Amino acid sequence: MDDRELVQRAKARDARAFGMLVTRHQVRLQRLCSALTQDPDAAEELCQVTWVKAYEAIGHLRDDERFFGWLRQIAVNHLRDAFRRQKLPQLPFDAAVHDLPDQSDPPDELLLRRERQMEISKAMAALSLHDRRILALRYEQELSYQEIARMLATTEGTVATWLYRAKDRLRRAMDTPKGRQL
Repeated sequence: MDDRELVQRAKARDARAFGMLVTRHQVRLQRLCSALTQDPDAAEELCQVTWVKAYEAIGHLRDDERFFGWLRQIAVNHLRDAFRRQKLPQLPFDAAVHDLPDQSDPPDELLLRRERQMEISKAMAALSLHDRRILALRYEQELSYQEIARMLATTEGTVATWLYRAKDRLRRAMDTPKGRQL
């Protein structure tokens, strides 16, 4: 069964169909929540709240084929509200979790990669929550400018500006010249 069919059944309050949607999208939602919060406990809480809100509001989903996009928006909106209320901690970014080494690489390359990851983590920790979040959406979640703009209720041009500034601040935090790739 595809998402569209499961959503239609879930709208009719078929708990089994909703459970199948949870099973299908849990890992992806967990990755998104982890990238957005940068904290395992906060990510777990965000996931749980997102699933509850999705179950309660599934009848309002307009496009049954865009279930995960709708789910992602619920998570982002809840996180935005939680940060406004200062309920979630602002913890440093942990790049090492998202770029696990390939064990076939030579040990010296693994060491260099780990050092680079630590350098990036330290620099990311110095950035604002906004900068960390915009970088995570683009580079960890690999969302397009259009998807980020829609998610954050802004324009693609604004997203491009935010990303440019966040990368520039990251470069400065790492003391990396502009021409060099991060």
